[in-house]
Amino acid sequence: MDFGGDDLYDDQVVSAIERACDTDPRAALRLVAEYSGYWWSHGLQDEAAAAAERVLSMLGRTVPVGLDEEYLLAVLHGAASAEQEQLELAQQIVVATTGPFRYSVTVLLWGLVFGPFESASAVEEVLARNEDGDAWARAAVELCRGYPGLTAATPGDAAQALRTALGRFRMLDDRWGMFLALTALRDIVDDPVDVISEALELAEKLRADDESGLLLCQRGELYRHHGDLDAAGEDFSWALALAEHADLPETAAAAHIGLARVARGSGDLLTAREHLAVVLSRDAEELEDARYEALHELNLLINSEASA
Repeated sequence: MDFGGDDLYDDQVVSAIERACDTDPRAALRLVAEYSGYWWSHGLQDEAAAAAERVLSMLGRTVPVGLDEEYLLAVLHGAASAEQEQLELAQQIVVATTGPFRYSVTVLLWGLVFGPFESASAVEEVLARNEDGDAWARAAVELCRGYPGLTAATPGDAAQALRTALGRFRMLDDRWGMFLALTALRDIVDDPVDVISEALELAEKLRADDESGLLLCQRGELYRHHGDLDAAGEDFSWALALAEHADLPETAAAAHIGLARVARGSGDLLTAREHLAVVLSRDAEELEDARYEALHELNLLINSEASA
């Protein structure tokens, strides 16, 4: 079904899936599978999950004949709210599949959603079945091979797989695939500033505010460790503005703590206290880890004042 234009995900897609759920659940399931690659490549995971959950609520624990992989894709998109029986059915579909998946996006979604709960050998077996697929599938296989915790690859092999995936996704102009490869690489390379900077550019294009804020805080912390307090302060301030605009309390707390550290490093202890006070005034349960980190930073601040 062609919905026209460059922005394929629009109200027509939503309406089509909703109508199909009421009249033809098989068609609705096919639509979810058909748009899986598009949703994924444009960072529309929430939209994909909403559509998948709608279809799964209609199908329940019934896998339509001939639509096994389509059902698997729906469960992968809606895994956060899927029933245990639906998750088990999806896993059985993977086990029963002996060849490559028919949809290129399936291998990547399976690797990221179910892969962490499978053995490294089981993940590698699924990847091996799909490494001769189309260009996108080959990029996805390399991304999974290098992704932290999915396979038994050494750090060197994982880094090479991620660089290969990055190059392939770049050739395909798949921003979300590039973003995932870069964010996985940042934990492997010795100096991740450039990697984080490229990932940040992509996150902004994808309008992924949460990811952008976290990347800014990570880069700011790296700048601080390198002694560049001005650059660190800019990143933390940018992260704070973004977090407040998008209502991201955890990111805002991380930015305040980062700004407190920058202020302490600059000798501005009063400003450092003000930033920490904001974090410590927030809800204890919502920001438990951030409050613990802020208290630790406050102790360092008190020691700095005592030795001043």
